Amino acid sequence: MGHISNVSNVGFQEQGSLAREGSFQWRGPKALEPLSHWNCSKDCDDDDRKAVRLTPPSSSEEPTFSLVLLAAAALLCFFLMPHSYAASGIGRQGELPQRITRQDAGDLITDIPSPSLRGCCGEPTEFRWIFLDQEDQAEAGRPFRTRLLARDRLGRQARPSACDALRVGLDLSGRARLSSDTLPSAWRRSELELYIENELAEVVRAQVRIQSPDPEADVLLHTSQIRFAPGPMHGFSLRVELSSDSGGGTVGGSWQTSVPLSVIASIQDRFGNPTTLNPQILGGGKLLLRSNAAKGALEIKPEDGTMFLDRSGEARAVIRGLSPGSVEVWLEQVGGNAPPGHMQELRARTAHSLSFASNFASHSASAHAAAPRVVKASPRAEFEAARTGISDADANWLAKADEVREAFRWAWKGYKTNAWGFDELQPVSRKGRDSFGGVGLTILDSMSTIWLMGLDDEFEEAAAFVRDTLDFARADSDVSVFELTIRGVGGLLGAHTLSGQQVFLDKAKELGERLLPAFDTPSRLPLPRLNIARGRGPSSGEPTILSEAGSCQLEFRSLSARTGDRRFQKAADDAFEAIQSSGLKGLLPVYLTPTMVSPVKAVASKFAFGALADSYYEYLLKQWLQSPSETRFKDSFLQVMDELPSIIRPLPDSAEQRKAQGETKFKLIEVSPSGDPIWKMDHLSCFAPALIALGLDNLPQADLLKSGRNHTWTRLAEGLTASCFEMWSSTPTGLAPEYVMVNPSPPHNFMQTPPDGRHSFLRPETAESLFYLHRLTGDEKYRKWGEQMFNAIVKHAQVDTGGFSSIRDVKTLPISRLDEMQSFLMAETFKYLFLLFSPPKTLDMKRFVLNTEGHPFPRNEL
Repeated sequence: MGHISNVSNVGFQEQGSLAREGSFQWRGPKALEPLSHWNCSKDCDDDDRKAVRLTPPSSSEEPTFSLVLLAAAALLCFFLMPHSYAASGIGRQGELPQRITRQDAGDLITDIPSPSLRGCCGEPTEFRWIFLDQEDQAEAGRPFRTRLLARDRLGRQARPSACDALRVGLDLSGRARLSSDTLPSAWRRSELELYIENELAEVVRAQVRIQSPDPEADVLLHTSQIRFAPGPMHGFSLRVELSSDSGGGTVGGSWQTSVPLSVIASIQDRFGNPTTLNPQILGGGKLLLRSNAAKGALEIKPEDGTMFLDRSGEARAVIRGLSPGSVEVWLEQVGGNAPPGHMQELRARTAHSLSFASNFASHSASAHAAAPRVVKASPRAEFEAARTGISDADANWLAKADEVREAFRWAWKGYKTNAWGFDELQPVSRKGRDSFGGVGLTILDSMSTIWLMGLDDEFEEAAAFVRDTLDFARADSDVSVFELTIRGVGGLLGAHTLSGQQVFLDKAKELGERLLPAFDTPSRLPLPRLNIARGRGPSSGEPTILSEAGSCQLEFRSLSARTGDRRFQKAADDAFEAIQSSGLKGLLPVYLTPTMVSPVKAVASKFAFGALADSYYEYLLKQWLQSPSETRFKDSFLQVMDELPSIIRPLPDSAEQRKAQGETKFKLIEVSPSGDPIWKMDHLSCFAPALIALGLDNLPQADLLKSGRNHTWTRLAEGLTASCFEMWSSTPTGLAPEYVMVNPSPPHNFMQTPPDGRHSFLRPETAESLFYLHRLTGDEKYRKWGEQMFNAIVKHAQVDTGGFSSIRDVKTLPISRLDEMQSFLMAETFKYLFLLFSPPKTLDMKRFVLNTEGHPFPRNEL
């Protein structure tokens, strides 16, 4: 999952990019058309959609008599006004706009009378930028009202028809944006009414730009500041940090025992902004700090865990770990007007996992305190422990899990024999190739699978390579930053998660440091390629791929959590915020402006859930699981999920779907920039059922019950999984192609696959969804489907001399091989099939979250 496929070189012109939601540009009513389909949420009524699509007002909105009168006035103004006005026109230098003036609403006569028919209706030369609300009264989550008035040189209302020729823009800093339901469709009486929203409490710079159609004319600029304050109290956050008098530290996610730690509770609005105390809601501001620690394992001061919020909205307590181990702390509320289910939601929102260790190694005075060397049991020991006390249903599938385990060992044997130290095995020619700088990527990508499968010898071989041979300074070529992050950093962190061996964290940090220069761009989006040996990469004028810029966060944030080095999280967070600064919400186009272009905007391109976009959406939910206090990730994920049905066929709530008998096989298609369906489904999009299942299993019930999400998501997860399995089962080889065409007519069955999509890299997405759906539902059909898929892989892809090959055409027998074995076969495809057939104790999904390459990270790590 999260791997790029079939990426062509797409030409880019900045003028063709979509304006971000915080900006608007138009010349007459046509210029907003690229945003017309996507700036209106699914909850818009018909009138809202007409406004966004810039449909002219209906007769009910503007009475016919008024239209006739205005038309007559415009004609009379044109013929009767002074000759100099008529001759010069708005495009002439003599009558260009002159200035923009900031004016308070209190000084404005808001009811501007209609102009007389003679001597008025002048060209716009002056503009009044008016804040209807005070600039220091803006509030996060509430629209801030503004108006832009066009005046002629005599200070009266300008001629409306002349305003339509102007190009107007509004640039907003930070997270601010124009409200999507108030985007201007046209000047009304030479006036634009605009509403600015922001979810972040910050000072926003708002710059108005006005430009004449004359390309040689100057652009008018005016800048104002708007101060957005936090919204009303909504919930709490919890953080842990060293007390001011502490001499200890943390890395690797562990705190030193006996070191005092400050636990700080703070109030937030619904967007996560710190806000102040409302004593009436909180019953005096009293909270309780709770823990699941065993007696004598954790000291809390005060002993009863009482915490009182001060007027700034913060409360503090002190804790000390008394013995090595993991504990969880959370908040409970005392008194106040807490709604039903609030306690459970408060615990989920504030739960914070802490790990304590008694021995800290020291590397250097300048380095952060090193992580404790807490080595866990061997792979074999944990493998055998997971198979004790299991159900009869799980026991029946152990033999199939062992078959997958042996297939993995066959792939490992082929790689070890013919390509050891290379990035990938070429199984047909029996040699290795370096696609990622020669860092032995198959080894890094395989280690977490090896541990879960209980393979002691293979794990020691991999650990020895990392410890004694791995040298990133030799990777002297431009490599994919995205792939090296999810496979390299992710693989090393996954091995550290499961084994606790310090060498994996050390190497993950070194690789992370070598990747950091990729984020040093004007846009803060990472370069697509980097030479990690030289610390530089080629600049690119190509658009940035959404999934590449939005899928480094889980790895880099985890790296900061384990090492205490905040540079990694900052780089990842900055990249994420740069994407958000485009102003678009929910489903995004697959391309953003190049990394060297700032500010970031979305490029007019297709909307998809597969190639070029997939793992961006995946990481919205998984970043929340990594850091539950950061609810912005969960909120963004919910917004995506509410829009997802728009690219699913049949539409989940359509009449044809409601009439369908039994399980509907849903298809995930794509949508062109103009809003037209692209009748194609990527195999990469088959990760979607797994993501939906993960959400169903973890999101608060309050979110799932809203608007019937629970029911809709369950149907979508099951129906999409059925279609994904059909991509495999419907071919002569039983292997899935890269993509399949979809019939535009109901019930939207699969059609023939074009020749350029018939290859198979043995991708993991369907196996991943089978695993998650089985964990969610317990339905044995998902194991049976997985068995059929695995048997097809062994039958057609296994190479006699070791390893498994990709297949050139899944529609043709006998098969023709491609000389490559992708590392994700080891990291994901075999891992998910093995976990599908194994008891749940093999990997506790309540403790871990898997990155887009299938590597386990601790939940609640931040």
